[in-house]
Amino acid sequence: MTPRGAAILGAAFALTIAGLLKIDGVLVSLGIAGFLLIGMVFIFGRWNLNHIRFQLSAPKRVFADTPFDLRLTQHNHRNLFDSYGMDIELGLSKTAKIHTHAPWTAARSSSTSKLRGSIPRRGAVSKHPCSLASSFPLDLFRFRKKTTVTREILVFPKPLVPKEFFATGEFDDAWNGEGHQPGDAPGEPRGLRPYQPGDRAKQIHWPSTIRSIARGRSPRVREYDPPGLRPRQATLIFHSFGTDNTLIRTDLFERALSLVCGTLRHLRGIGVPTTLQADFLSWKPQPTFQSAAWSETLTFLARAERADDTEAHDVIEEIESLPREQALVIISDMPPEAWKHILPNRKMLVIDIQQHRFGRKGMSFIPKRKIPAKKTS
Repeated sequence: MTPRGAAILGAAFALTIAGLLKIDGVLVSLGIAGFLLIGMVFIFGRWNLNHIRFQLSAPKRVFADTPFDLRLTQHNHRNLFDSYGMDIELGLSKTAKIHTHAPWTAARSSSTSKLRGSIPRRGAVSKHPCSLASSFPLDLFRFRKKTTVTREILVFPKPLVPKEFFATGEFDDAWNGEGHQPGDAPGEPRGLRPYQPGDRAKQIHWPSTIRSIARGRSPRVREYDPPGLRPRQATLIFHSFGTDNTLIRTDLFERALSLVCGTLRHLRGIGVPTTLQADFLSWKPQPTFQSAAWSETLTFLARAERADDTEAHDVIEEIESLPREQALVIISDMPPEAWKHILPNRKMLVIDIQQHRFGRKGMSFIPKRKIPAKKTS
């Protein structure tokens, strides 16, 4: 009951009591009319929320924390009465709350709300809670009703590219493992030179070209150093092994999956075929380069659950089974200090789960200078 409804209820009760005490039929009639008004509002308000169904149209596969468009359709299955003043709260994937308002929906008809939202966490959810609220009519009561909208949405981890790839430049130039091949990324810019047959149009430096043509010379193009090197093939190993005194944190597992997703997408984008070997996949090699394999890998990452029985010999066995010429990237949801000492002696790129380290900043106090007073004569 809203404050307005409480006021009308109190007035009706007071008028009824006053009419009975003074034996005044007018006051009693006004009090009874107030009770009837409240009763009718209660009945119509409850009826306003009945026989309402919802249909959700949204993408079946999305990345976590990435906005996407969706539509929420409200169907009024009543034959006589329209629905008014609906405040709708959709709990998308039980985590993200999206609010909308449907002012009017005709009987035996529907209304659609165009919304935009995002889901912060990965996972696979098919049922989304939805709550209705309305103050119709007269704003005497606030009626609420809960329902469920069915729509299967598979949420992939948010892709995060590790900072180790850009420690000394792009991955093409920074790779220090074995199995090199020329990359597509150009090297550092060196200067300008005259145009030669075979140069790309995007390499033309237009300000210098205009000045050169005005002097009767050939166009000028940018000259780069030779392109960097990148691995022919790579393997990404993910494990959850750590020493016994290491604290297990669920948020680090989610962040590690985001780093795995970002690493695989980055390597796929620069043309490096990569295979995923993870303990939550029972160490079964999972290709990720082709479109179908990449889609299947994203599904595995969305449904992944942390493996609790990973041992040190499992990680060592998987590393030693890889050929030396194959590039190796290792990611874990445990800090590198808890497992880095067990790694065999070979070239590899270790990704630190703690991508950001916040050091303590010291405080220094500078004493104020004393300004000498001026002498006055």
